[in-house]
Formats: sequence, structure tokens, C-alpha cells
Amino acid sequence: MELAKLAEKIKDKELRKKVVDILNNLELSNKNFKKYPKEDLKTAGSMFVIPSSGFGPIERDVFVHTSTLVDLCEKICESFEKNYKLKLNKDYLIAAALLHDIMKAFEYVRNSKGQLEPTGILLDHTMLATSELYARDFPEEVIHIVASHFGEGGPTPPRTFEALIFHYLDSLVSLVEYYNKAQKNIQEQMKDQILYLTEEELKKLSEENKKSK
Repeated sequence: MELAKLAEKIKDKELRKKVVDILNNLELSNKNFKKYPKEDLKTAGSMFVIPSSGFGPIERDVFVHTSTLVDLCEKICESFEKNYKLKLNKDYLIAAALLHDIMKAFEYVRNSKGQLEPTGILLDHTMLATSELYARDFPEEVIHIVASHFGEGGPTPPRTFEALIFHYLDSLVSLVEYYNKAQKNIQEQMKDQILYLTEEELKKLSEENKKSK
């Protein structure tokens, strides 16, 4: 599992083992939830929409989103310590980055055409992840980062520097992903509407236009 390899960046051995175990054995502990299908994390995705954007729902790649956040968490820890003397817990941030969206694998699965379909599960990915991390005895600080990644508008607002920073990093990456994908979709749609003419065809049209005047 490629995401499990990223967990090697976590220095705390006990925390690293917990993260690797859940990534390699992604299951819901509660027996009442075992009825739901699960998408592989490598192909997991979700639908995301910003109502005010004017664009429709965009499919998000959980694997790329997660990998990007791990990379950014590493870099921001170095930058904040260098420029502000703020010592952040890099292990907690990397763990949260790897785990905050993994339960989306239970929210959407791909059909025979490769399209995402909701499983109908009644809890969202944040609640599922928070519950599972609690059941598996993860550190409170990591659970808090995952639980609060939605931000101040969520049921658990960020209350540590790590949680606050992670919320804004997650939001930033999500926005860039959304508008980047939306822009590409529009360009792809417009490509089919563009009329390409050869130089000879343009010359012929020009001559016919002159005759019609």
C-alpha cells in the first residue's frame, strides 16, 4: 500500500505502527457497519462541489489529495519552525493527513463503468474516521486534527496549532483541486465545439464572403 509507505515519515514508532495497521487493514470495527462495500484507497474518490462557483460536482482523488497534504505538512513544519520558532508536531500532522479522508472509501464505490456511486452509509467520512481512530486508541491530538479538519463550522473546531494549520491546508488543496479540475473539464468540453479550418478552407470562405457582398 503506497500510502502506508508515506507513514514511514512518522518518527514515533507506536504511532507509525497504528497508522500503517489501519491503512493496510482498512475496516470498520462496528459490526453493524460491515455490510457496506469498500473502495480500494488507490482508486477511492468523492464528489465535491462549491455552490457559489457556478460549476457542478467534481470528482476528487483521495490518494492524490492525501499524498499532497503529507508533502505540505512536512514543508510547513520546517517553515514555521525556521521563521516563527514554532515547533509543530510533524508526526501528528502526517498521521492526520494520511487518515483524515480514508473513510471516503466507504462513502463511494466505483461501478462497472468506473463511476463513483454512494454506498448509502449514514455517517460521513469524518465521523467514521474519528470513531475508528478512537476505537483503535490513537492519540487524542491526532483524533482532534482529523475530527476538526472541516474547520470552525464543524462540530469540533480546531483547538491546536496543528489542527488549525491542517484545516487550512486541507481547504487550500481542496479549492485548488476543484477549480483545476473544473477548468480542465470546461476546456475538454470546449474542444469539441471549436471549429478547425485549413488555410485552403479559410481562403475559400473568404472568397465566398467577398462574392456575397
